[in-house]
Amino acid sequence: MNSLSLHLHLRHAAGYLELGELLADGDMPLPENGRRLLRRSLAELQLLPEPKRSGPVASLLEGRALRALGDWEAAIPALRRAAASAPDQLEAWLGLGWCYKRLGRLEEAIAALRAGLETEPSQPLLLYNLACYHSLAGDVSAAVDHLTQAISLDDRFRDLTGAERDFDPIRGDPRFVAATLVVV
Repeated sequence: MNSLSLHLHLRHAAGYLELGELLADGDMPLPENGRRLLRRSLAELQLLPEPKRSGPVASLLEGRALRALGDWEAAIPALRRAAASAPDQLEAWLGLGWCYKRLGRLEEAIAALRAGLETEPSQPLLLYNLACYHSLAGDVSAAVDHLTQAISLDDRFRDLTGAERDFDPIRGDPRFVAATLVVV
């Protein structure tokens, strides 16, 4: 397979993935046309020869598609490959955390985001999600610490806390309230 053909398969897979993800509506089940698009993305990736199929780009696309399909366990190996091959790939770390969280494996979700922070220590999205996972795990101090860091890097994360259900376990804690207050 020549490099143009490889590139086209990756572009097609990315396009089907983006279209499929556009049809996702929060916590609602993915409509069948979205599922079809995500399966087409995976089919495009299967056409790639090794080692391209296991490379960082294809692995990330595969992991994203499987995650969007709700096959979190199957998404983990692909996202791990992507994160290992390209540790600065924020989306791989976030995807790993997302999958582990949905599988009820909070310790592994936290570990994945911590690993991402080793590469991107000032990434507010990683810090915010890490705060969410610590909240769910009942670790108020770690949750507030990471949330405070995220907000200090990007104040828009403060606005997200009001609707974020992951913070429900610690919402009444005075440390959380202090971290989310807007001081004028």
